[in-house]
Amino acid sequence: MPRRFVASAIAIAALTLSPATHAQTPGPAQAGQGRGGQGRPAAAAPAPNGQNQNIHVDGWDRKQESLEATGKKPGPAPVHDLSGNWEPVPRYRDGVFASGPRDMPSDPAHEAMMPYTPLGKQTMQSHKTGYGTNIAPIAEINDPFDTCDPIGFPRIILFNLRAVQIVQTKNQVLMLYQNTRTFRTIWTDGREMPKPITEPRWFGYSVGKWVDPTTLVVTTTGLNDSTWIDNVGRPHSDQLVVEETYHRVDEFNIDLTVKVTDPVMYTQPWYPLKNFRLGMNAPDFDIREMICAVSQQALFNELLKGATDPAPEKPEK
Repeated sequence: MPRRFVASAIAIAALTLSPATHAQTPGPAQAGQGRGGQGRPAAAAPAPNGQNQNIHVDGWDRKQESLEATGKKPGPAPVHDLSGNWEPVPRYRDGVFASGPRDMPSDPAHEAMMPYTPLGKQTMQSHKTGYGTNIAPIAEINDPFDTCDPIGFPRIILFNLRAVQIVQTKNQVLMLYQNTRTFRTIWTDGREMPKPITEPRWFGYSVGKWVDPTTLVVTTTGLNDSTWIDNVGRPHSDQLVVEETYHRVDEFNIDLTVKVTDPVMYTQPWYPLKNFRLGMNAPDFDIREMICAVSQQALFNELLKGATDPAPEKPEK
């Protein structure tokens, strides 16, 4: 995908108040995924090759569907195997989660259900976001992703969860994400978590265990506490533990459940995703590029200075 953002500067400035959202529309401007990437109404850049963004294409502009959508019937789930190219189904944009993850979005009703500790509530209120109940004027947003800090974990799967290629080796499961073109390593060789963790990471330390022939449970901790859990500013401390359950339903489908535990910020565990469906794409599916480039994000932020904030709009599907 082209990433020549400067050439579109004048057009982007003129379109700053348009209802298009970077969270929904991959394209040149998505190299900077901060303010626009939060799902806030923002500038829309031209689509590569003039393509219709409602048509699902891969990185080579080839139209794509999940294998099941093509009419193929899935076989049984293979044993101890998650490998393949995966995306949310039935719609490939179903993992955007601009206003919070599917099972715990940021609206008054769900915020009232969040089990914040007093510190967690205070920290959440200090986070000024581009979407959700803490939505703020553009100039006040303090999302670390606005400056292209790494998106971190679990936000990598709780915002803009798009294509992910899963590769397995004898000792590892590797997650290769479209979002920010990054990867995670999940160790399946039986190792324990390092104790103490002296080097917190943006994506933490992950170990996985097969609890049955088709279900991998992954535990991740040792996370940098400067990141947000999701796109609406849910906080975490260095005590955060995230548990992912990947259940291979059949040949073409995986259900993902995510549990968040952090006794510093939350009085009890909570679930941002429960049985979220991922469908398999063809083996020749090419994952598109989404990169937060500091230079392009800085230009985008500069273009937004002085702009009047539009009213928030519901992200398109």
